[in-house]
Amino acid sequence: MSIQDSLSIAIPCRASEPGLRQTLESLYEACSHTQLPPGSISELLVCINGIRSGEACAPLQAVREFCQQHKIECEEVWIAHQRVEKEAEKRRPEKGMGESERGRTGDHPSHSFFFPDSPIPRFPDSFPRCTVLLTDQKGKPPAWNTLWHWATGTMVLFSDADVRIDGDAVYALSLRMQQDATLNLVAAREVPFLPNGGTLWSRIGAIPYRFDFGNAGGRLLLLRKAVLPNGIPEDLLLEDAWLTVAVGKAHVAKEWNARVCFVPPTTWRDYFAERVRTEGGKLQIQREHGQLLAAGPIAEYRWSQFWQKISPSEYPLVALSTVIKGVARLWARVALLRKDSYSLYHPFSSTKEWKGQVE
Repeated sequence: MSIQDSLSIAIPCRASEPGLRQTLESLYEACSHTQLPPGSISELLVCINGIRSGEACAPLQAVREFCQQHKIECEEVWIAHQRVEKEAEKRRPEKGMGESERGRTGDHPSHSFFFPDSPIPRFPDSFPRCTVLLTDQKGKPPAWNTLWHWATGTMVLFSDADVRIDGDAVYALSLRMQQDATLNLVAAREVPFLPNGGTLWSRIGAIPYRFDFGNAGGRLLLLRKAVLPNGIPEDLLLEDAWLTVAVGKAHVAKEWNARVCFVPPTTWRDYFAERVRTEGGKLQIQREHGQLLAAGPIAEYRWSQFWQKISPSEYPLVALSTVIKGVARLWARVALLRKDSYSLYHPFSSTKEWKGQVE
């Protein structure tokens, strides 16, 4: 990373997310890589969406405990959605955490606190500060935009809230971006976590992740801040697919040495729901953002290479997934005709169940 670059870490997180603490810990380790330049990480931002004032919130408690353990100054800010851009523009990195930064959204005051009695962190420069943005608005794209407008770094590293990040991933992404000035987005390699061999549905869902189809995975990606001045559309079902074509595939790459682990759906219900959302997202881009596809499709399937790397014992799994994909596409088409796109965007509970150790 060049000396003029700074990196904001951004995590959109729904209020019901149970696994944020483990994600934060893996990010902390990855951002403490010895080859990352000192001071290159400018901030940690977490946007918790769908939260209600006064209610218990597991991810908010997870951030507080994380900051306490690692002696990180933390500010909590309630965000009124219609004022996100205005409030972010007023913010200045050098402004600090003074009184002028508090109470910006009226009904909910901000809080800034520090944990002086916490243990000395192993890597004190990993996250110089943490800001938790709290909003009652639901949906990942609005949370993504809130983080995007709030970030002060020249680059933003987006991470899902339910993943585990390899210790070399952040360094590998930043190095790839530094080595190729034509790139504006670099995505990590998404690695399915299948404890005990996985279930039928998780094994089917894991197959495509062996291959690079030229599209950006959304679970961990690094993006130049100047590329999208207006953020992303807030009704997107597949923000990573939209980013691939909006940034331009000539400026998008996948870094195979940067790994992010995730749990694919392990039940039939979650697998089918994920397929419906994926197919709905593709249809949505075709209908509403078709001009972005003029340069080519979101993903390019090299079928000869695909079949060479699939074992004969997996052919039935591929056939079954193809049939389900067709049914899911029809299901998604009906939902979109009813203007009910948000119904396709809900959490898959089985993807939160981390059993065993990630290698």
